[in-house]
Amino acid sequence: MPKLYLTLPVLVGLLLGMSGCDSQASQEAEAQQHLNAAVAKLQKANAGYIASEAGADTESELSLLAYRQETMDKAFADLNQVKSLNAPDQKIQALCLEAEIYSSSARYSARAAALENAALAGRSTVLLGYLSAMEAATAQSDALQPQTEDQLTKLQAEVDTQTAKRQKLNTEIDSLNSKLSSVKAEAEQFQAKAEDGYAKAQALREKAFVTSGDKMYDLQDQAAELERKAAIESASAESKQVVVDDLEAQLMLDRVQLDTVNKLIAELNGQIQKTRADTERLADASNSAAQAGDNAAKTLENEYNQLMGVFNEVIDQRLQTAAEKVLKSEEALKQASQQARNSEQIKLQLLSTYVEQAHIATSHAAYLRDMIAMTESVYKSVSRVAPSHAASYQQQIQRLTDAEVALRDKAIAAIDTGMALADELAPAGTTPDAGDTETIALKQKDLLNVYKNERL
Repeated sequence: MPKLYLTLPVLVGLLLGMSGCDSQASQEAEAQQHLNAAVAKLQKANAGYIASEAGADTESELSLLAYRQETMDKAFADLNQVKSLNAPDQKIQALCLEAEIYSSSARYSARAAALENAALAGRSTVLLGYLSAMEAATAQSDALQPQTEDQLTKLQAEVDTQTAKRQKLNTEIDSLNSKLSSVKAEAEQFQAKAEDGYAKAQALREKAFVTSGDKMYDLQDQAAELERKAAIESASAESKQVVVDDLEAQLMLDRVQLDTVNKLIAELNGQIQKTRADTERLADASNSAAQAGDNAAKTLENEYNQLMGVFNEVIDQRLQTAAEKVLKSEEALKQASQQARNSEQIKLQLLSTYVEQAHIATSHAAYLRDMIAMTESVYKSVSRVAPSHAASYQQQIQRLTDAEVALRDKAIAAIDTGMALADELAPAGTTPDAGDTETIALKQKDLLNVYKNERL
């Protein structure tokens, strides 16, 4: 056999080529290690309990949600390592996991905002108390004039007005209770399905960790599919929970209003008796009531400003954070879709981000509408009985309205984009039994329609 002589340039080229192959394999192996570490952290986060090493002594809903998100966020370091390496397949998986973490963080912030908004409804009842005190004092001041017959006529007219208001509130409370029971049942059904899906996905994840080769990836893919389906049910549950929170807040307001009306009627009836018995003190009582009304207007303004401060600095900020996180999720998935050979599943996950965007934007807009309605109610009363205090409320109405319009536009944009992607994944005429991809796309499309038709 003849001898082969390799020149130095050729030898160097061969060695570099071999080194490149080794480097590629090494980076893929390193990327897989980081990817496995990230998945382990996500499994720990989704275990459904707070691990003992966290040092927590409670498993309340809020502490568990916070622990889950904090644990998931720790996976970012591993995912960033994966993205920095020359490992295309692992990089795509890392981008998808990163998107899920961002989406989860967005849901956490949105849920926290919903809880804060429900709590804020309790504080807003204090405003109604001051408002009722201001109106009652003004009505009393106007009614307590020297002409006794005129006084009694006005007081009785106010009693009649408040009695009609009481009847209306009782009817509305009955209706809200009925709606609340129905929506709570729906939310529980969706949550039960989501928890079942996550539990099954967790079982597959655990099985994957003791499996190697293609079977491991197949199990991981199955688990990811179950998690995506569970995420849809979870999103539906959270959507229904927002409705529950809104209904509970409205019910709380109505009950406080009813209590206030009952007290006001009792006070007015007592005032009628007093007017009949003690007409000589009417002038002093009128002056005192006028002063009380002015004091109540000032107290009302202070309390309103504090309430708006909480809304702006807590609820509004958390929803802005949620919106920013879900946009990051969208960006990661778009990158993954561009690099993937088969991006159908990634597109499904991307579709879910548009649903999240619509959910966050419509929820935010709904909270703003509540604040606008409350502010308009206060403004109408204040402008009628204490005009000097009315200007600031009018300015707030305009600011809140502009913000609500902007959020409606964002919601519509997300809905339209999501609808287009849903139509791509499940074209017109597709039936729910066409396949998993089409079924998920149709369900997401239904959610987008709910946001568009019922919440905008």
